[in-house]
Amino acid sequence: MITFSSAPALETPAHPVGRRTLELIDTARNARSLTVDIWYPAVLADEPRARYEVLPGVAFEAAVARDQPVVAGGRYPLILLSHGRTGMRFAYSLLCEALAARGNIVVSADHPGDALMDWLSGTFVDDRTNEMGRVGDARFLLDALLTAERSSTIVPSDLLDAIDTERVVAIGHSYGAYTALATAAGARGVPADTRLRAVIGLQPFTRTMSDNALARVTVPTLLVISEHDTTTPGAIDGDRPWLLVGGNPVWRMDLGSASHHASSDMGLYLELAGQIPDLPPMVTAYVAMMAPDMIGSHIRPWREGLVLVVGAIGAFLDVALDIDSPRGLAEADHLAATADVTLRRRAAVSR
Repeated sequence: MITFSSAPALETPAHPVGRRTLELIDTARNARSLTVDIWYPAVLADEPRARYEVLPGVAFEAAVARDQPVVAGGRYPLILLSHGRTGMRFAYSLLCEALAARGNIVVSADHPGDALMDWLSGTFVDDRTNEMGRVGDARFLLDALLTAERSSTIVPSDLLDAIDTERVVAIGHSYGAYTALATAAGARGVPADTRLRAVIGLQPFTRTMSDNALARVTVPTLLVISEHDTTTPGAIDGDRPWLLVGGNPVWRMDLGSASHHASSDMGLYLELAGQIPDLPPMVTAYVAMMAPDMIGSHIRPWREGLVLVVGAIGAFLDVALDIDSPRGLAEADHLAATADVTLRRRAAVSR
């Protein structure tokens, strides 16, 4: 096993972090199997750092997360994170660890049919099937984590008991933002999930959502738009939700000198790829395709961009979930004063 490190952490952790991996089976959907990673505030003993195996035989150590320590006492907001197209559950490990270190429980699952290995093996599904699967996955995970029947799942009770069921958030990157917004709105035969208290779309993909669907999103919403995003440009995928979603508040951060993958670990992968011998040709081609989107004099260093994304999410959740509104507003003001960042905030739109 070739093992690298993702250190340093994006910011000084307020809490130690643990990470566990589970397999959950949705018996109502043809035994659809979801591999799930969970990051959480922890009490550390001498546990080793968690490892993420990106490719067979190639892994990297977590920046801060430890392998399966005890859950810290208390109750914490639940963040359900949905990966983008061709992504995977831990393709946002630095972001997930940072959010857990701020005092959240973060849950991320591979979406079967749209994970990296599905695309590398040619077993990916069409867009409509993907969207149905994604909103179904979100509903299933929230049921497993929040409902009275959750004890019948294999989610450990110490994690379940630590979830603040009144503070539940859906976050998604790219197509994952579709997952988050569509879960709040109701889509593809799945009703709106009223357990969500906020939604966050990072470099969001929204073009397949109707205006009516976007207007059905009535919870507080944060959108993060990247200036040099050629995959989900703000003019196509950011402007409509900014105008139409009906939450209170709605925030939009436009991140200058940033690309589509400003929220993911892609920058780390590109750094590590040059150190891995004998990469499969398909992976080499994938890396070459991603590189122009992440590297260049017009793109800010990837860790710097991730720090800003974490800060925006933290500030927004402090306000939207009424965790610590003064702290959140102060952090938002700091972000708004940052060079090459525009942060807009509004109340609900009138209907």
